[in-house]
Amino acid sequence: MLIFNIKGLIERKSAVERRKITYKVIEQETGIKVLTLSRIATNHNYNISRKDIEKLLLYFRCSPNDLMTLIPE
Repeated sequence: MLIFNIKGLIERKSAVERRKITYKVIEQETGIKVLTLSRIATNHNYNISRKDIEKLLLYFRCSPNDLMTLIPE
């Protein structure tokens, strides 16, 4: 199972940038819809596009290992 660590990355980015980061802010800055971000964060079976993964990696300035965690089933 692949888990996306979006909530933790939001908290970290909010602290570093000293501003509140919400799904709406991410939507405005990346073009990824709020509903899609919510599904990525909560639905472990959601099929995220490669394009959206790239956008999130660039937005959070992180590596794939920071964004995703693989948990063997």
